[in-house]
Amino acid sequence: MEKDIMNWIEISNRDEVVCFLKSLWNETPQPCPLCGGKLDFLHKKAKKSNSDWICTVCNQRYDAIRILKQLNGE
Repeated sequence: MEKDIMNWIEISNRDEVVCFLKSLWNETPQPCPLCGGKLDFLHKKAKKSNSDWICTVCNQRYDAIRILKQLNGE
């Protein structure tokens, strides 16, 4: 499972994936790993969450909780 998520988001090692997740949770997201576009909150109003992000260029959704679970093999 770990390799699947790293291949999907095109990050070569586990430490980089962890840094990416931490940047999302700190609300200072890195650029989109797939296209380099800007990541923005998926929910912008009352449900503003630092776990759900979307790329403004390629519209790829990043669910930080799901990525973490897959990284841990759950």
